[in-house]
Amino acid sequence: MTRKRSALAGLTAVALTALACPRPTLEPPADAPRLLLLLVVDQLGADHLVRFDRAFEGGLRRLLDQGTVYTEAHHAHAGTQTGPGHATVSTGCHPSRHGIISNYWIDRATGEEIYSAGDDSDARAPTYLECDALGDWLRESYPASRVFTVAGKDRSAVLLGGRRADGAYWYDSEGGFESSRYYRESAPEWLAEVNAEGLLGKHFGTVWTPLPVEPEALAEMGVAEFDLGPLEEDFPHPIGGLSLAPSDVYFADALDSPWVDESLLQVARRLITAEELGRDGYPDLLAIGFSTSDFIGHGHGPESREFFDILLRLDRELGAFFDWLDGTVGMDHVAIALTSDHGSVPVPERRIDEGLPARRVAVEEIACLQSLEAGLDQEFGEAQWLLPGPFFAPMSAGIEATAVEVRNRARSILEACPSVVRVWLAEELREETGSEMQRRFARSHFPARSPDLAIEWEEYFLASATSASSHGTPHRYDTHVPMVLWRPGGVAGSDSMPVRTVDIAPTLSEWAGVSPPAEIDGRSLARRPHPASNP
Repeated sequence: MTRKRSALAGLTAVALTALACPRPTLEPPADAPRLLLLLVVDQLGADHLVRFDRAFEGGLRRLLDQGTVYTEAHHAHAGTQTGPGHATVSTGCHPSRHGIISNYWIDRATGEEIYSAGDDSDARAPTYLECDALGDWLRESYPASRVFTVAGKDRSAVLLGGRRADGAYWYDSEGGFESSRYYRESAPEWLAEVNAEGLLGKHFGTVWTPLPVEPEALAEMGVAEFDLGPLEEDFPHPIGGLSLAPSDVYFADALDSPWVDESLLQVARRLITAEELGRDGYPDLLAIGFSTSDFIGHGHGPESREFFDILLRLDRELGAFFDWLDGTVGMDHVAIALTSDHGSVPVPERRIDEGLPARRVAVEEIACLQSLEAGLDQEFGEAQWLLPGPFFAPMSAGIEATAVEVRNRARSILEACPSVVRVWLAEELREETGSEMQRRFARSHFPARSPDLAIEWEEYFLASATSASSHGTPHRYDTHVPMVLWRPGGVAGSDSMPVRTVDIAPTLSEWAGVSPPAEIDGRSLARRPHPASNP
């Protein structure tokens, strides 16, 4: 494949950019990294890197020892889900600005469900992303820069890449990796070769057995098995069903194994080589979204041996990947950011066993929430009060109540439900004007897409009867995520001052010599003084 950085292609790109963009083309500073590496580990809470620190000896160890570790990094929005988290990291904007309020939402006009990464599988695209992302800033300033993503989930790949990525690739649940027509009409030759090798198929017949760790060490790190009834499943884990060859079931189940993350880094190697990333003075961007941890966290819980084993393997795989990068691009030309799209709530049953407050959704919450329409009927007369979303329906003829009275009554009914702390109405979230909790919900509110009410659940409440754990709240266990920034010559250390995930993109941008847009929510940490050593 001929690289776009040929003289003719480079001149064409510069000319087109000059016509489309008002900002002048820049020359990168001499110390700018040739490759920006953005690593996002799905459902990784900041506490995991602390609890499991003693077990790391590979890539995570290198980042923790040599990078700046921000111990109080948080997503500052309420809707801590995969789509909003990845979009926030890549754009430096809160969901209230970038528009990705959730993984899915309801179109108010049509009642149809909208997917955050595009409308159909052939057209996965950043259609609904309202802000430019880090890769877009690079491409605007340096037309020769290249921007690629690879992830386990399509929405992770799409939203990390921004609007003008050269390519975004994700696991297709059929054992390979795919993209969409938004990026190019057909798969590049190198990707077709990777898929032909059958990276996931090679693991067929392999039983997932955890890496050996002393029981005493597991106990000290808080890794334990606990009874989740029908959710309980002991090691070793077979992947797939009763079949003699790899099947659709096997490739779907592989997302609940270590093999997809391992394959992601193999794809990243091939991508870097084939697309010649990091080979000249113009900074390229590669974002990698590790998605397996989210599937494992939901299915087994963030305290489980399975979750720990996934991170232990990721640490080793990243170590090998960094060694490979050192021999190709050269680590002295690479800058790295590590973070997560959200954390997760501890398994309620475990906290209850320890005498700590926690609650899993039960019939009381379900029945109470479902009583809302009946409660409004009783108060004001029968009518259709809510539409999917939920959105308040237009007032019916013969109803004497005002819209304000209906909304306030709906809030009072819901706030009487178990585990509900407060219900926020849309009109209360149009600006950041109140408490920190109000501000978090406001940062997740995009008026054209957001529902008319948002529920604030009590801490340590799990709104799922079938998952070991989940996320999506503004509470600390969901917002507190790792944030490690590493660059050659950087001073290693731990920084306990509060920072936000919206600060990652502008920091990487400034390292590359590009001033981030003034209207974003994040601020660069590039000039912030760093401590001299780890604690």
